[in-house]
Amino acid sequence: MMFEEAEQYLNKVIQGHFDSKKLPPVKTWQVERDKLTAERGKLNQQYYSLKSEVAEAEKIRKSVYSIMR
Repeated sequence: MMFEEAEQYLNKVIQGHFDSKKLPPVKTWQVERDKLTAERGKLNQQYYSLKSEVAEAEKIRKSVYSIMR
């Protein structure tokens, strides 16, 4: 529904400036959204994995500093 509203809005806004028939169809936008959502999910998994590794490295660093004192 949001894609259709966006398409209608763009048709109104660009009327006279561009050929509205050259806009990508709604299905193209939905496919792109799905692709980007999947990519975001993978990147979030990598982020949380790296975040936990950094937290572990920080604990080790603090332990080493406390031992050296």
